[in-house]
Amino acid sequence: MTAFRTRTLAASGLAAAAVLASVGVAAPADAAETKSLKISGELEIAPDLEVLEIKADGVTDDQGKTTGTYVATLLAGDDDNPLPFKVKGPITCIHTDGNTASLVYPIAATDPNLIPAGLSEALAVQITVRKGAGEDDSKVGVNGPAPTASFNGCKPAATPFDFDGDIEIK
Repeated sequence: MTAFRTRTLAASGLAAAAVLASVGVAAPADAAETKSLKISGELEIAPDLEVLEIKADGVTDDQGKTTGTYVATLLAGDDDNPLPFKVKGPITCIHTDGNTASLVYPIAATDPNLIPAGLSEALAVQITVRKGAGEDDSKVGVNGPAPTASFNGCKPAATPFDFDGDIEIK
């Protein structure tokens, strides 16, 4: 009797999904939603005092796989004065929620190369952005570097600094 009831309930569920689909109502999807994040701009510690140029472009597909690249360049006060130091890495995690997004990237390389052999991606950094309503209202935060294994997901962290640039969250 239990097997008959289980088969009947399963068939009823399939029939309901077919009816909903035929009238244009989609059944809930099991796959994750695709998320993307693009960041291009500067972290400011005071008005017009820029210390870090941030460029990130990443996507998490509907299967949950995250790909993308991150590059940070140190600045000497403004974006016209980049210092000869960059940090690069692959984006391994993206979290989006409305006007807030966060990513995690393991440090894969620096320019000049300061990573000892065998330690590439041993440390990671989290970047959190909040897109403001106005042109000068966006914020950014940096968490790390810290051991890569210490990042469990990439829920947004604090965003104490002004961000001068573009943020695209999808």
